Amino acid sequence: MPFFRSQEGYNLYYEDINGEIKDQTEGTIILLHGFASSASFFKGQIKMLKKSYRIIAFDALGHGKSDQPIKLSLDKNLRYDIIRDLEDLLTHLGVDEKYGIIGHSLVGGMIGQLISLTHPDNVKFLILLNSGYIMIDNVIRNIFYNLLPYFIRINFLDVVANSVEDILDKIIPYILISLADSLNGMKLTKDELYMLIEDQIFSMINEINEYDPSGINCPTLIIAGRLDNFAPEQMSEELHKKIPNSRLEVLDMAGHFAPAQRKEIINELICDFIKKLE
Repeated sequence: MPFFRSQEGYNLYYEDINGEIKDQTEGTIILLHGFASSASFFKGQIKMLKKSYRIIAFDALGHGKSDQPIKLSLDKNLRYDIIRDLEDLLTHLGVDEKYGIIGHSLVGGMIGQLISLTHPDNVKFLILLNSGYIMIDNVIRNIFYNLLPYFIRINFLDVVANSVEDILDKIIPYILISLADSLNGMKLTKDELYMLIEDQIFSMINEINEYDPSGINCPTLIIAGRLDNFAPEQMSEELHKKIPNSRLEVLDMAGHFAPAQRKEIINELICDFIKKLE
């Protein structure tokens, strides 16, 4: 199995499908998985796309077949590592052509957006699957978000911006229970833990308020699921409003894992989108 070493010395698993015949393909597509997932999540899309394209995917640190850090950092935001590791992988593989990006969920989709904003000349197109404008990229943020009821998620900015203190007062005890195993050996007082959790949630909200995807200029396909409880369709609708050259598709009878559960229709939308660009 192919691995490359990150700047921190970890071995990260990657796949470079059709890399040896890249000159015979119709282009390069990068796949970005979500939090607690892996590149294998895209197997339904890989089977279809590898007929014509070079496919590059990797398991982020702590995910899939990549190394698992011995010491878990509760508040480390993975986005910076993932973006840096992706840039290093592309250099390692000698990718010098423009590429398309397909990102899933609130991590893969958001990182696809950030790459499109920071490397606009490199990105040919962007496809966001069950994505949004929130970055759930560490343990604390993930537990906090998973504890929120659906009615808060669909109105996340309005509800949380006005009531975050009240929400945290109710949720922090449950976050601490969820973190119990991870806290073994950590010499933190209860007050320090509370401050750590509050700092991560408040900084996440500030990042959301400051985030502006309107600078994404590449053609963008946004696919949402009507039954997605994790990244509600309202998030995709908001992205569609803000990303100028975007197309929105909302699928009935599709949840957060639509790329796996409804792969036929997802693949059809992806192929149609890419073919029209060509």
